[in-house]
Amino acid sequence: MTESHDGRPEPSPEADLFIDFANTLHVHDGEPEDRVSDADTLRAWLAERTLVRAETPLARVDRAIPEFRELRSLIHDITERLVDDGTPSAQQVRRLNRVLRDGLHYHRLEPADDGSRFTIGQVGDELAQARSAIAGSLAHYVADHDVERLRICANDGCRWRFLDRSPAGRRRWCDMRTCGNRAKVARHRARRRAEPGGSGSA
Repeated sequence: MTESHDGRPEPSPEADLFIDFANTLHVHDGEPEDRVSDADTLRAWLAERTLVRAETPLARVDRAIPEFRELRSLIHDITERLVDDGTPSAQQVRRLNRVLRDGLHYHRLEPADDGSRFTIGQVGDELAQARSAIAGSLAHYVADHDVERLRICANDGCRWRFLDRSPAGRRRWCDMRTCGNRAKVARHRARRRAEPGGSGSA
């Protein structure tokens, strides 16, 4: 009798998972852009990170979209609070813990139909578990990491979340080549307008 592990591996609470999910809603040229706006794109995003199976029925994913949007909104709120105050509010902690609790699951040993082998089955709702994994990455980050390294891009037209891994810990922009460069150009234009004879002078 042979044995195998056919169940999906436990998703690791990688620190960047909650940031990746927060950034699926991105402001581009002043307009919000949702990168997981429907069941197809959400399932693909989750499957790419081994949080759900690629063949998870789209109808189930579609029904879960409001809960994923609520989680993303919560992550946005918590990360803003962390950047501003260094700690989430008590209400935010309760809401995050509710998502973590809803994702509880367990494994069980299951015989195959013909009795020739065993597989490991994961019991519980996989979409609730996916939300729990995303929430768990934020919970682990708050508990185990330096929250002062969490940043929100200083470009008001971006607001991308990122972790500042620079040695000095003074990054302000998600990407110096894009948002940082735009800020430099904007400052340069403002200085030119302020100079005598500039377009901004009376």
